[in-house]
Amino acid sequence: MAKIVIYASALPGRRDALHAAAKALPQHPLLQRHRLEVSVMTPLATDALRAPRDSAFAARTHAAVEIAAPQGLPLLPLHSDLHNALEALCDLLDARQSRVLCGYHRVFRQTAPRALRYHYLMYRRKNFSRADYLDYYAHHHYRFGMETPGVDYYQTYVCPESCAALAKLLGLEAIAADSVSELHFDDIDAFLASGVMEELGPRAVADEERFVDRGRSTSFTMTVIA
Repeated sequence: MAKIVIYASALPGRRDALHAAAKALPQHPLLQRHRLEVSVMTPLATDALRAPRDSAFAARTHAAVEIAAPQGLPLLPLHSDLHNALEALCDLLDARQSRVLCGYHRVFRQTAPRALRYHYLMYRRKNFSRADYLDYYAHHHYRFGMETPGVDYYQTYVCPESCAALAKLLGLEAIAADSVSELHFDDIDAFLASGVMEELGPRAVADEERFVDRGRSTSFTMTVIA
């Protein structure tokens, strides 16, 4: 399915208004008309999975809005309705600090709605073309997500052309990442206590070194508020 993510940075003094506007989006008639699924998240104040610890991207992201389309529904013809539905939200954003993403969202494992969503925004190494990067990521590296117990696992493959079009439409900046790995779970303390990071972490990192520019990549955890 196609998915849009807005990593929203509020204008000074407008964070509460941003949260209120974002939480109202799932009931917006234009989005409901097209059966678009909307989720709203806010980053955890204390996040052991944030990397790097001083991530400027995570620090300036005050909310994330996900909009997922049903399979077979193209987003391009919906641009006018998306602009109208998101205009009030975008008026509250720092346009230079906020980012918009659009891409193909692939479900590897999905069980039930979860309270927390971990996003890992990944950038490819310079010696990997986008095609080579996505091939390795989707067909080889995915196994680390599937081996992680107790989580739902997703990958989003960023479409630069769609990102650029949406960024222009909404007056925001397009994301520069190549993909987003997502883990959905209910309790970060239970996840950390499971020992999965100690077991799978080193192997996953070693594999990432082959194709991911880890110095540019960033990850953080968010709680679902709508």
